[in-house]
Amino acid sequence: MIERTYKVLVADDDEAVRESLRNLLHGEGYQVIAVANGVEAVETFRQEVDQIDLLLVDLNMPMKNGWATLDRFIEVNPSLPVVIVTGQPNQIEIAKAAGVSALVEKPIDVPALLRLIQELMAGPVQSRLPRAMHREFPFHHLRVAG
Repeated sequence: MIERTYKVLVADDDEAVRESLRNLLHGEGYQVIAVANGVEAVETFRQEVDQIDLLLVDLNMPMKNGWATLDRFIEVNPSLPVVIVTGQPNQIEIAKAAGVSALVEKPIDVPALLRLIQELMAGPVQSRLPRAMHREFPFHHLRVAG
């Protein structure tokens, strides 16, 4: 049986972070699309909605911040897992209320992020639905590495 390759959309305005995530995930066998802002993320997502399996979204982006970008993603496909990646403090309650799958703080704990992504991809479709809709599924919070 052929194992499925998952496709991840990475949206981060910091080129170093974006390319690091692209290389990391590609090295783990994921297909990766990396974009630099929220507008590009939404346009790319709309074009490839049926192929994208996971969204990694930075909060602090130009043109459309992470929360506004998240709103557009949910309008198009509310069942995809969304991982918010941020260097901003005090975002956990907002992330929980928004129904995202996880909040990952920068600097990123790489092994923990990879485990989280594997867990999200391995779970049943119901576990990928926004947490605001299904409170019985856990919210993940990865704190600053170090």
